[in-house]
Parts: sequence; structure tokens; C-alpha cells
Amino acid sequence: MIDHEDHLVGLIYEGITDDGQWNLALAKISGLADAAGVGLGMQDMRTHQFRDLGAHGIDPGLHHTYRRLAPGNRVWQEIGRRRRPMTDRMVMPKEAFTRTELFADWFEPQDFRSVMAHPTLSKDTVSSVLVAFRSRSQGEFEPDDLATIGRFAGHFGRAIGVRLELERMTRELLLANQMLDDVPGPIFLVDRRLRLRHANAAGRALLGSGDGVRAQSGRLALHDPQSDGNLARMAATGRGGELRLPRGSAGMIVSMHPCVPGLSEAGLMTVRIVDPAQEREPATPARLAARLGLSPRQAEVVAALAAGRTEADAAQRLRLAAPTLHTHIRRVYERLELRSRGELLALLARHGFDTGRGGNS
Repeated sequence: MIDHEDHLVGLIYEGITDDGQWNLALAKISGLADAAGVGLGMQDMRTHQFRDLGAHGIDPGLHHTYRRLAPGNRVWQEIGRRRRPMTDRMVMPKEAFTRTELFADWFEPQDFRSVMAHPTLSKDTVSSVLVAFRSRSQGEFEPDDLATIGRFAGHFGRAIGVRLELERMTRELLLANQMLDDVPGPIFLVDRRLRLRHANAAGRALLGSGDGVRAQSGRLALHDPQSDGNLARMAATGRGGELRLPRGSAGMIVSMHPCVPGLSEAGLMTVRIVDPAQEREPATPARLAARLGLSPRQAEVVAALAAGRTEADAAQRLRLAAPTLHTHIRRVYERLELRSRGELLALLARHGFDTGRGGNS
């Protein structure tokens, strides 16, 4: 049978994707800690930028006041520095605390007298705490009271860490989507089950035309069953590859590669549909990085080689030592499963890049 604390822990992890669950969890913790208010917050200890993650019994109308006074919050500063739970009396005498502007402008309007806080997450300069407040009638928090909220601090820390990672991935995906929309050819972002996460403008147009590719129940699918099966296997491996569609699809090439670092760690793949008959484009580093999943430096090296430069010229132009250039080339070959510069140029040609521009880049 699930007891009350198990249910509370469940609310904490549900709060990763639902803000309201953290507020419910904090309400339960308030009862356990005999507190007038409980909050969950995160603060950058360098810039003092504050983010409210949840609260119970705290006046939201005073959030702006707290953000103004956050740089002077010595209790939070000491917790962020020492990374251990503390009460206000463990930081400074109560008489000194009650004379602070923070106490006058934030504590007193809510009839808060005592505060204790437990660190939940310390990452780089970010400090997150679970904090509880008592009114004058409830008395002071003692060190033993820290154990009450300490039972849940670790769960909040893990949940906050997951949420921050999801937010980071969302920001990177949004940025990638914006970049892909500027690419003229059809490009799709899919997971390893081929579920569509994004299609750029050209990709959406191709899906609308039904020419060889379609969206089926949220999944990117090819009309040709054999090609569709091959694409699914390429996605499942996480390595990608290339395949040519049958004549009925105008001989188009489907190329799949892991996304840039960050998105590839989330299991996302880039799928590009290449028409070999299309007009050739310059092999710029930005296009190479977006279409082939290369790092910025790798894309610069490939762009130089595509422009017809020798390795010595490329190294000089990019200000790289020859061994460093060779390392970048080797990693490009490994990533794209190539063995020679000829295979690299052939791959670029299949992707619609101009590889016959000599040294004019």
C-alpha cells in the first residue's frame, strides 16, 4: 500500500512536466514541517537571478520584492556556498536578521519570523533550495527540523535536474528548427522510431505533395515498403546511412545522420531528401553542419576540401596544424562512413553541393 510520503515523492517527480504537482507536494511538506509557508526556488549565485519553481503559503505578489532583495539574502548565499541545510540562526543572530531589509519588506508582510532551507541541487553557479517559514506564533526552526524537509530535498534535486535538461533540449531543438527552416531542401528531425519531431518548410511541402514521402500516424514513412523498412533499420541503429528511392520517386536519395551533439544525445536524427537533379549549392560550413551533422570545425574542413583546396592549403587557411587537420578529416570519414576524399566529394555531390569550384571559396 502506498503511504503518504510515497505519494508525496510521486508528486515531486510528476512536477517535472506539471508545475501544479510541485505546489501540491509543497503543501504536504508544509503540514509535515509545521510551517506557514514552503517554497522551492533556484538562484544563480553569481548574478542572483531568481526563479520560483513552486510555493505554498507564500504571497506571489511579493515575488518581485524578493527578486529585488535576492542579492542580499545571506541565508541562501551561505547554503549555496556551504551546500548544507541551515536555519537563519545558523547564519546570523536573530536580532541581526530582523533588522535586514529582506526581513522588513518580505518576511514581515507575511508574518514570517523563522526560516530554514535545504539544498536540493548545486550545479555550476546555480543553487536550488527547499525552504520553509514559520510565523511568530509557531516559534523558531531548530536544526532537527531540517531533517523533515531533508527527506524530500534529494527527490526535488533529481526532478529539477531532469527538468533543466528537458528545457535545455527544448531550446536546442527550437534553435535547430529555426536553422533548418532556412535550408531550401527537405529536412526532417525524427527519433529512432521515425516519429516526426520537425519538418522544415521544404519538408512540409514534400509531405503535402505525397511524392515518395508521407507522414503516417506521426511517423515519417516512405511509399516504397522495402525502402521504408531500410529507413527504419537505419534509424534504429542510431548511425544512419543513405538509400536511393525507386525510379517512381525520381531517384531521390534519402540521407540520415545523427543530429548535432545535444540533440543526437536525445536520440534525434536528421533525414534529408536529396534530388540529384537539383541545382548545385556552395558547400558552406553552415550547410554542411546542418545537413551532415558535423561539428562547426569539421564543417569548415570539409568546406575547404570541397572547394578544391589541398590539405596544406586548408590547414593554412583554417590556421590548423597538419596533424590536427588530419584528425578532423579522419573523424569526418568515421562519422560519414567514408574511406577517401573521392568518396567525400561523391557524397557532397549527392547532397546537391557544388564540388567543382576550384579554390574560389
